[in-house]
Amino acid sequence: MSSQEPTEPTPEEMRLLAAWRTFFETNCKADFAALGEIEDSVWGFEVQWEALNQHKDLGIAFMSNRATCIKFGTTVLEEQFALHNLIPRPVIRVIGFSELNRYHINDLRMRDRTRFLRFDAVVHSSSRAMGWLKRSAYHCLTCKHEWLIDEQLARARKKAETCPLCYKQARTMLMEGADPMEVPDCRNISMDLERNYYEDVQYMELFDPASLMDDAAPEDVPTIMAVVSDEYVNQFKPGQCLTVNATIGVDHLPSRDYLRDTRRILRLDVHSIEEGFSLHEE
Repeated sequence: MSSQEPTEPTPEEMRLLAAWRTFFETNCKADFAALGEIEDSVWGFEVQWEALNQHKDLGIAFMSNRATCIKFGTTVLEEQFALHNLIPRPVIRVIGFSELNRYHINDLRMRDRTRFLRFDAVVHSSSRAMGWLKRSAYHCLTCKHEWLIDEQLARARKKAETCPLCYKQARTMLMEGADPMEVPDCRNISMDLERNYYEDVQYMELFDPASLMDDAAPEDVPTIMAVVSDEYVNQFKPGQCLTVNATIGVDHLPSRDYLRDTRRILRLDVHSIEEGFSLHEE
């Protein structure tokens, strides 16, 4: 869940924001200038891992907490896009990871969950494009406070029940002996449909190039599900050879759900994609 009350960035967050600012100012001025004519609604802004890893511990921050690192990097990048009058919404895509991160799809096991790895992969098939509610927005009808809740892909929506500010005020008043009739109704909230944020996603089935036989895939080739988003949706075709940089996640069986079945399958939550293989071992 996102922060429900306005807060100042922590010292660590301030250092992260400052590191991203100096990184973009040092490494990306030419990139910003080259994007002046781009009219796409979303733009994957590629960042080389080597440059990121050498700049003020950004590499450590990325590997230890990718979501937070990318969140603050995106905040700074959006500022840079606005400063340069660039139209697209930027999405940070870090590429060129070390071969130390390389792994084989066929070797993945449940113990690899949450690891960030690099794969050679071949596209087997893909689903239709779809959207999902990434952040749900709420507002309080009593005090007008607004807040966001971060959702999870393919999970039940998190339902807000109370306004955090009214709840805090009500709790304080009751502890001080106030009349319950005078306490604000912290349940007087509503979802703000116009502020809900949806993201385009697509499921792709990928397989390990080691499964190829005479440059063709056998009919029963083992595959793994990968989730791509934003500008990657509808960009890749069956048979295309890719280098995929992804976090290993888990999902329920296609015909079941998390409540009815404890069995799980592995899933690649894709951060970035590079066309062609990396140093694939023959």
